[in-house]
Amino acid sequence: MILIETAKFSLTVNQLVLAVVSLLAGFMIIFFSRIFLRRKRIRNILGGKNSRKILNFIYIVFGFFSIYACFESLGFEFKEFINKTIINTDRVKIHYYHIFVFYLIIAGTQVVIYILEAYVNRKPSSSQIEKGKSRSIYLIIKYFIYVIAITLFIESLGFNITIVIASLSALLVGLGLGIQHIFNDFISGFIILFDRSVKIGDVVEIEDELIGKVVKINLRTSIVITRDDVEVIIPNSKFTSENITNWTHNSTMSRFFIVVGVAYGSDVRLVEKLLIKAAKTHSLVASDPPPIVHFVNFGESSLDFKLMFFSEDNFRIEKIKSDLRFEIDKLFRENNVTIPFPQRDVHFYPKT
Repeated sequence: MILIETAKFSLTVNQLVLAVVSLLAGFMIIFFSRIFLRRKRIRNILGGKNSRKILNFIYIVFGFFSIYACFESLGFEFKEFINKTIINTDRVKIHYYHIFVFYLIIAGTQVVIYILEAYVNRKPSSSQIEKGKSRSIYLIIKYFIYVIAITLFIESLGFNITIVIASLSALLVGLGLGIQHIFNDFISGFIILFDRSVKIGDVVEIEDELIGKVVKINLRTSIVITRDDVEVIIPNSKFTSENITNWTHNSTMSRFFIVVGVAYGSDVRLVEKLLIKAAKTHSLVASDPPPIVHFVNFGESSLDFKLMFFSEDNFRIEKIKSDLRFEIDKLFRENNVTIPFPQRDVHFYPKT
């Protein structure tokens, strides 16, 4: 049934129904997406800012497609409009729809990354090591998605990606010679992400005696926070070219020790018992493996013992050691165990 008919335009019932259905479909998708993304649980997972960005993406994408379907249903040549050429050269043609394609690729990539990051952050992990592995895998996938997105956009513009890479190769070689240290950092970043020798959450000690926890790994640099809560930006090449002690590479638990000296004549078995008791009373000292005591030396003025214990809180271990020293001093005083101090005899001889 024809509702409206002119020399250039005609409207039938079927066209009107399809146009209304197209608009309603887009509206319903946007409406339910808005309800879903505004749920408290979803906002907590994605974050308020990311939820708004995803919602804006849905508004634009599904709004565009519903309007496009509506105009096409009504018989308007909307397709011809978006196919109009903006830039036309011998090698490339850019149309109006490329603007939308550009937004779709860039914003869509961001949406995928937001969801992937929310999954990685929310996924329960049995240990800090597993969290670091998940984060490394997330970063690898993130950069891979970016490469695919850029490739798709270049291809959508009509460029041959192989020709583009070949054209840039000479430039990249020249840049590599001039800023080879920066390229070395980038390559080292990929090595770190793939072999996971250093992961987010690891406690590392670098050759210059810097001890800190890795909080972020980027392609060129990594951020390490020290025990003084100072963030240090370290080039990734430092992790691949220097000797790095990774305290949490295979396990979150590390062994530490405290050296204590007691006076000669002390009951050494009592000293051993008191040292182990001091370690066991601390909540952050592991019970398995249990703390042990070694009688390490007969010193100049003391009998030297080493209390060895394991702990998972290796980043703040100095606080644990301090607590143990307080407890050891208390137990020694209660049991009349003396901690000696170096003594020297000074002899004066009269002048002859």
